[in-house]
Amino acid sequence: MSPRRSPVAEASRLVTTGLLFWAGAQLASTVLDRSETAAVAVQAAIAEWGGGTMGLSWSDPLKPAPSWRSLRARIARGMGLGLAVAGLVVGAALATRAAAVTHATPSVSALVVGLVVGALSAVRDELLLRGFVLHATRGLLGTPAAIAVCGGTAAAARLGLDGAWTVALLSEALRGIALGAIWVRDRGAWMAIAASAVWTWTLGPLTHGGLLDVRFVKEPDATAPAVAVLVVTAGAAFAWAVLGARDRRQR
Repeated sequence: MSPRRSPVAEASRLVTTGLLFWAGAQLASTVLDRSETAAVAVQAAIAEWGGGTMGLSWSDPLKPAPSWRSLRARIARGMGLGLAVAGLVVGAALATRAAAVTHATPSVSALVVGLVVGALSAVRDELLLRGFVLHATRGLLGTPAAIAVCGGTAAAARLGLDGAWTVALLSEALRGIALGAIWVRDRGAWMAIAASAVWTWTLGPLTHGGLLDVRFVKEPDATAPAVAVLVVTAGAAFAWAVLGARDRRQR
């Protein structure tokens, strides 16, 4: 029998593994840069492979396998949360004149392809940036700190992609906290993936010509209204997750 690793050593192993799979996902993006759909499909597969390697589960492994009805309900709740928050960002931007609506011809193909890409991107990001982080840090740091680390990891990943310090980094950190909290509350990936996918879809294809054409003065998540909405969202989700985890411990 091999000696049991210390919590710090185990966390270090998990972090190292997560970084390797994240690097693999970024390499796939570089190799397949001419096809976004193919790139995110490969990245999602890499993330799922990494999740299996690390023992990451999409649902609570201590409970029986969820029914399809239960999964549909979790996905629907996640989609509703993602749509509500993204809708608030668009509404706040329009109300403060940080965005304006122009004429657009709806495109079903753009909406469908955008939803597929958004879902695959959500699988990649939720497994690599939230699931891995929570799995590696929650036992060592506790739930509140692990959720906060999700925000820092999301911002660091965005910085690595953009290469510049922008307001979007703050938005990404807040979104990472909110989605990490959803992971904790849902005890799995389904709700967070659905919320992330619909957020990306709403602020992407849906409002960029797929159904509407909303012209933002900056990137949608780099506006002051977006930050304000995400501050409230992250705070509410954080409290929801932490209080829920505390209640479960007391039962």
